[in-house]
Amino acid sequence: MGAINYTWLQQYGRITTGTIDESVFGMPLTALKHPKQAKLMLEAYNEHLRADSLRSAAVYFMHSVRGLMIGVHYMTALCDTYLDLSLENIDMKLELKDGRPVIGFQLNNTIEQSHPNLMDGSQVVPSSWRNDVLTAYYGEQLRPLIEGVAVAGGANPGQMWAQLASMLRWFKTTALQMNITETEREAVIQGYEHVIAMSPEILGLKKNLLTFKPVEIDNPHQPGETMLMKSVCCLHHQVYGGQNYCYSCPKLTKAERQERYDAIMAAKSG
Repeated sequence: MGAINYTWLQQYGRITTGTIDESVFGMPLTALKHPKQAKLMLEAYNEHLRADSLRSAAVYFMHSVRGLMIGVHYMTALCDTYLDLSLENIDMKLELKDGRPVIGFQLNNTIEQSHPNLMDGSQVVPSSWRNDVLTAYYGEQLRPLIEGVAVAGGANPGQMWAQLASMLRWFKTTALQMNITETEREAVIQGYEHVIAMSPEILGLKKNLLTFKPVEIDNPHQPGETMLMKSVCCLHHQVYGGQNYCYSCPKLTKAERQERYDAIMAAKSG
């Protein structure tokens, strides 16, 4: 395990210990547990997202929430210390980049906390500790956040949770490709497998939607390789006034995906 890579955390989790100065909207993240406050956020967000409804904006908001999920998995598996990612310690900041809304998470208390005493000086963090941290974070932090935003937007919480499944698997795959030790690899896998096997009651669902059967499709951005089809539609086609479905959207037929593949390849060749 090593030190927290703050650049990585900012890039993939949009989590920062600095100050986000050019925001057009912000509020304590814990406020989103309350539908009235969450609706204010969705209205500000959708002013720039231009989704067809607050319901779609609520589901699309999960593109940002995934950063918190990545952060807690990263720090419990690959770092010697961790930061407080509780809702109470984070201010949500809405920025505009190239005219599009980007949500960042600004930490208030930025002090790194030590992992519990390592077993027998072996530099191995107990898996029981990691399991407890992940279970608590999903159930006590992510769940009330998601449920508050879901009520505010009239969205289905299950559809929102399902948005995290592909990104959770992406983190596992990406982390395993890093220059890490075998112990760290085991920690990444163990954390992932713990979460997808959690009781759905922890998430407030009847089924744990973080687990899904992966489907590989041809990758037009890296010909000869494959990529993972998304587990559920992210509603990309319902934002910014209407767009095409993502190439990796499960709603595309085989013929539609091939057509999209050919178009991407043609655009690349000029």
